Amino acid sequence: MSNLVVKLKSRLPVREIGGKGHSLGVLLRSDFDVPDGFVITCAAFLKALEYNNLMGRVEKLAAEITQNNFREISAGIKELILGSEIQEDIVSKIQKALKKLNAQYVSVRSSAVSEDSLKASFAGLHDTFLNVKADLDIVLENLKKCWASLFSERAIIYRVKKGIPHLEGIAIVIQEMIPAEISGITFTVHPTDEKSLLIEASYGIGDMVVSGKVEPDEYVVDRETLEITGKKIGGKNKMSTVEIGEIKVIDAEMGFAKKYAISDENIKEIASTCLNVEEIFKYPQDIEWCMYNSKIYLLQSRAITG
Repeated sequence: MSNLVVKLKSRLPVREIGGKGHSLGVLLRSDFDVPDGFVITCAAFLKALEYNNLMGRVEKLAAEITQNNFREISAGIKELILGSEIQEDIVSKIQKALKKLNAQYVSVRSSAVSEDSLKASFAGLHDTFLNVKADLDIVLENLKKCWASLFSERAIIYRVKKGIPHLEGIAIVIQEMIPAEISGITFTVHPTDEKSLLIEASYGIGDMVVSGKVEPDEYVVDRETLEITGKKIGGKNKMSTVEIGEIKVIDAEMGFAKKYAISDENIKEIASTCLNVEEIFKYPQDIEWCMYNSKIYLLQSRAITG
């Protein structure tokens, strides 16, 4: 269990850094623009359970999960994890990594072993926290929340349906928070047209689009020519600037914006970038991205599983 905290670029297998951490590392090593960061590995989670004498209790509770008691057991396991103590060797490594990252705000994101795989996406089932102040105590609290989300009610139900063990490894990805002006999702193969990509885009940080809080603009792009063959303006919100510390972050404000959030040329650039990502993974991808100061940052890439 020597690898407790590692660089995001590290060449570690999925079983140590989870699906999200692994795919982001691949993108970084392939010279895509990805926010810098580090990974608190699956070994750290398991070590924390052992340190707090929780391994046996969690294993027992997880083995008892049924369709009738999953809510009760979910709440019980989450309470145990949230009330646990993170031992000093893990804390010191996180503190050192945060200092080296030198960011004011970070994202704290789950990266379970089965997450973002070909068999299971777990999209949105484990917790992610954005705009987290890069203060050690605040990061540690959010770390435990992400660990606990391994046993959220929705995640438990998903694992039951997929036949995945309840107690699996979960890593946590910590990245510099990009003050996104535009965010979106690309499906490198359109759900109903295999010759096209589907790109969704809106103002602000990515969870506005991913969580469905806004209706994004939609673009259909030909996979061969990169020509935009269709687009629809969404009921997204007007752009406004929100101060977070000393960083200006573009967020959303009520009111319909009657123009596209992004230019056609940028859409073609995003399409090209995402097709290059697909080529790396050799499988159609669901890619989250954002733009800041005219640069495209890749935030996540997972296989399209359905």
